[in-house]
Amino acid sequence: MTPESAPTTRPSVKAGRTPRKPQQDRGHERVAAILDACAKVLQRDGEAGLTMHRLAKESGTSIGSLYHFFPDKHSVLAALNQRHTDALCTITKRLEQIDDHVWKRLSTAQMVERLIVPFLEYIARHRDIQLLLSPTLGDRQLHSPALRAAVRSIYEKVLHMRLPDASAEDLRAYSAVLLSIPSGMFHSAPETDESLERIWLQEIPRALIGYLNALGD
Repeated sequence: MTPESAPTTRPSVKAGRTPRKPQQDRGHERVAAILDACAKVLQRDGEAGLTMHRLAKESGTSIGSLYHFFPDKHSVLAALNQRHTDALCTITKRLEQIDDHVWKRLSTAQMVERLIVPFLEYIARHRDIQLLLSPTLGDRQLHSPALRAAVRSIYEKVLHMRLPDASAEDLRAYSAVLLSIPSGMFHSAPETDESLERIWLQEIPRALIGYLNALGD
């Protein structure tokens, strides 16, 4: 998702007061448990099933302790969004460290596996992010323009090395398609776990490989 180091700006999610940051290891573990519980509830029941009392029960946290760290469910969603954003930024930074000559010698299928599949694998492992990236969440949707720009920038960099005659306008269009093909899944009807894994890890890479091969024809 950029030649520059990937930023870690906070995703845009509506929230009330600022969540309290944990000061000790136990506090960090408690927050992690709350975010894990939030992810599980979203996967099972969507945002409609997300309440503070449900989060307390699912995470094994007292309601008072939950409110100690998070003033409302929107702040929990914001923290979960930030955790996903940080993880995706880490993937981006790893890609930026790969030498240019590596990208040039890979086949198209190998390039997709190295450049794009790490993001797809992360999304496939975290069903909640598929809801958080859905437009149906409105202003609570995971939204990080800086991260998107970082991913798009590294896509353009790699494409330029493999398609040196492509113009800057061409590269922008190609990278937009590489982002848009997976993004279409966030607008589709929910699938079963098995079919989703196949779509993210087999069918989307297949579509991307076909598109990139067509660019070289």
